[in-house]
Amino acid sequence: MTWMKVKGIVAPHQTHRYPIKPSLPKLAPFSSSWNISCALQAPVVLSADSKLVEEFEVVIEDAIDSGVDAEVLAKMLLLGIRGKKVRTVVHTLNRVQGGAVSLAAHLNGSSIDAIAKECSRLVTCDHIEEAVELMEVLTRFRIPIRGLVQPSDVIKRCVLKRNPILAVRYACLLPHAQILFCNIISEFGKRRDLISALKAYEVSKKHVNIPNMYIYRAIIDACGLCRDFMKSRYIYEDLLNQKITPNIYVFNSLMNVNSHDLSYTLNLYQNMQNLGLKPDMTSYNILLKACCVAGRVDLARDIYGELKHLESVGQLKLDVFTYSTIIKVFADVKLWQMALQIKQDMLSAGVSLNIVAWSSLINACAHAGLVEQAIQLFEEMLLAGSEPNTQCFNIILNACVEACQYDRAFRFFHSWKGEKMLGSFGEGCNNNIGQERVHNVTTMPTGISNSHILSFAKRFPFTPTTTTYNILLKACGTDYYHAKALIKEMETLGLSPNQISWSILIDICGASANVEGAIEILKNMGDAGLKPDVIAYTIAIKVCVESKNFMQALTLYEEMKRYQIRPNLITYNTLLKSRSKYGSLHEVQQCLAIYQDMRKAGYRPNDCYLEELIEEWCEGVILDNREKQGEFSSSNISELERSQSLLLEKIAAHLLKRVADILAIDVQGLTKVEARLVVLAVLRMIKENYNLGHSINDDILIVIGATKVDENPAKHILEVQEAIIKLLRNELGLEVFPARTRLALSNTPKLKHPNLANLNTEELPGENALPTTGFQTRRPAILIRLKVTKKSLYSWLHRK
Repeated sequence: MTWMKVKGIVAPHQTHRYPIKPSLPKLAPFSSSWNISCALQAPVVLSADSKLVEEFEVVIEDAIDSGVDAEVLAKMLLLGIRGKKVRTVVHTLNRVQGGAVSLAAHLNGSSIDAIAKECSRLVTCDHIEEAVELMEVLTRFRIPIRGLVQPSDVIKRCVLKRNPILAVRYACLLPHAQILFCNIISEFGKRRDLISALKAYEVSKKHVNIPNMYIYRAIIDACGLCRDFMKSRYIYEDLLNQKITPNIYVFNSLMNVNSHDLSYTLNLYQNMQNLGLKPDMTSYNILLKACCVAGRVDLARDIYGELKHLESVGQLKLDVFTYSTIIKVFADVKLWQMALQIKQDMLSAGVSLNIVAWSSLINACAHAGLVEQAIQLFEEMLLAGSEPNTQCFNIILNACVEACQYDRAFRFFHSWKGEKMLGSFGEGCNNNIGQERVHNVTTMPTGISNSHILSFAKRFPFTPTTTTYNILLKACGTDYYHAKALIKEMETLGLSPNQISWSILIDICGASANVEGAIEILKNMGDAGLKPDVIAYTIAIKVCVESKNFMQALTLYEEMKRYQIRPNLITYNTLLKSRSKYGSLHEVQQCLAIYQDMRKAGYRPNDCYLEELIEEWCEGVILDNREKQGEFSSSNISELERSQSLLLEKIAAHLLKRVADILAIDVQGLTKVEARLVVLAVLRMIKENYNLGHSINDDILIVIGATKVDENPAKHILEVQEAIIKLLRNELGLEVFPARTRLALSNTPKLKHPNLANLNTEELPGENALPTTGFQTRRPAILIRLKVTKKSLYSWLHRK
């Protein structure tokens, strides 16, 4: 027999657990059903007394053992809800057999309100799993859960917790589960959580008897939001493998996600038609979007012509999105006349332009330098009742700046801020440099007064952005103090200058030859919480180069690499083109190191420009340069010979070494002109270092090429050899002798003379060769080499 553990009623073995109040009579032991009935008579007392609620689990255990009826079970459920013992209720009710019992008839309106209040509390307190478990129990006992909480709130909490399984469990409890499946997938997609979206997609499919196109479309759209177009293709291929035919909406979503790939989009469009699906207006709009991204104006024009034909026969009706997209296609390639023609087609068809169409038209004219035309379109947009956004204002300002109408840009800006938006629109400009006026355009309607225009300004207030101020910074020209004032004005409006703002400010310093100011701004960016990017560094390097401060430019370049900021092509070209000639070996070595970094980064440098400077520096070792512009001029080198950049690689490999490490000059694979430059580069390096105190330790060998044993050297090897001998003997007065090297292969098992090197240099071919007894190898190759003696090098270095 079980004893009721309530206040004032104690079991014999727990006489000291609770004190007995004198006002309560002493009760004898009783049965479980009687205990439950007594407990249910005072639910408010139970919910208020925490210790009494802790004993509720024992009461429910007695009820399960006694086999209570539906009415008692409903009261128990309500009692547990009011006592906030949800987990206990869920755990114990799940053990009740005969889950088909309906409890809804035994709960009145106030009881349902209490349950709804508890469910809402659990969701609000982020106990989402506990709330779903409770609603699962309620569903099991046929208590309707629709209306207890907002489904969107539950789904939102599950998405925040990245728990797609729990979200699907909840959706399965409601009659419109398939709609909720789509919502769950979409919400995860908006959170850029594709992994959770795919889990929800896979679990949802298990609860759907037939293919659900809404779910397929939702997961494909989620792939687009997460920028994983390849995953959308895998889903499409999986549908085809399962013999599931997507509908037109699934195809449209798939085309939209892959609109960046025109060929794949066109392939989908063809597959859609092969399956018997007729494209709708959305399909054609997405095709036009793909053409816009790919810059295929011709294809977009053909599609537009086809759409006009379909509209004429009544099969389709072009919408504002179609017109806006085709306008943007023409506007992006600066075909402003064709864009304006589409505008006339829209007006003729009775379709009003939206903000996208107006912005594209204004942008098309602005990019073409048609400032007046852009302003006129802006006025037309206001008169048409279309509300402009900040982008439209910025387009007008940028058009003025690009046309060098700086004063006009500032007048527009200040008038807009003062809610006198169009007061100066039609006024002339003092800075009409490069301005192109268009007269043969659609004129403004007559009878428009300034007061009417100002009324539009009050309806459409202008809110400057960081981009707005960046445009105005460009209009400051060389006025550094005006630019600083704009930066302060930005900060007073709560706008933070971005990297572009600081980069423009650095450029302004450069225009005024203020190198120190540019460097200071670069440092201040870090103090403002912004890490200078490659653009900021490149502009600062450009300022240093234009001020002939090459060492400071190199310092900034090294600082970039130290902070792991990768230079771009403009950075490298700015550094390499910073000199018109080289004055010292150190300068050449610096530029060659930059050149090698550029090549390693994957950029293709302008080798011709650098080779000309290297050639000029190399030829400086010859006192008489009369032949420099003749046979050996770099202008005679074809582009094909320069394409491999082998010359600069050879020069860099030699000049970036120490003088003591130069034992041989390798000119293999070079033409005679290029070989001459490499030899002269090394000789100039030796000469400059000798003047600094570095001595010559050995002869210098010049490796010209390789040939097989018992074979004559190739013709180009002999030409290079003759050109180098002519250079060294006739022009520089050095002693040079032929030398030959016999190379043993690396797999030689054992040498008879282990103390000797593998290479045996001989002044004349065929003489004093080491015996090859003990070698077991194939026939070695022979290197054609020249040797410049150390004695003649010393004589040349001391020659005036």
